Amino acid sequence: MESQRIDNREIYLRLRVIQAEGIDDPYLYPYVDNRDYAVLLWISPGEECRTRIVKGLPNPVWNASGTIFLKEYPNIHTFLNLEVLRLSSVNDPGTSNGVAIVGRGKIPLPREFNSEKVGCFPLVRADYKKEDYKVEGDITLCMELKRRE
Repeated sequence: MESQRIDNREIYLRLRVIQAEGIDDPYLYPYVDNRDYAVLLWISPGEECRTRIVKGLPNPVWNASGTIFLKEYPNIHTFLNLEVLRLSSVNDPGTSNGVAIVGRGKIPLPREFNSEKVGCFPLVRADYKKEDYKVEGDITLCMELKRRE
């Protein structure tokens, strides 16, 4: 069975980033003095988009919507990648540009057209003390795979 190629201008993902919870808990990270956050999202490397910057302590709310066109669906595009960023972060070790990644996620895209995938998805965070990653916090978002008519 041969896969059917779909015109790359026809398929897109409607996306709404709602909020993140449980990131940068003030009891675990008391040294954090600036709580400005944004979410960096991508399906194809090099084609990232970002939410606006919001304040949050510790639960930032974006309620941001957007569209991402899927050029290689379904052959390559299967996941939404995201990073929750804390900006203007001068106290974090190892950051030279003031940006600290406080959570990462990789979420499978919806498989059916016109059906929403809504949920609260876990985030992982680097644990520099153990040179490992730990699950910490989550992000709530809504995705819908659409075909241009």
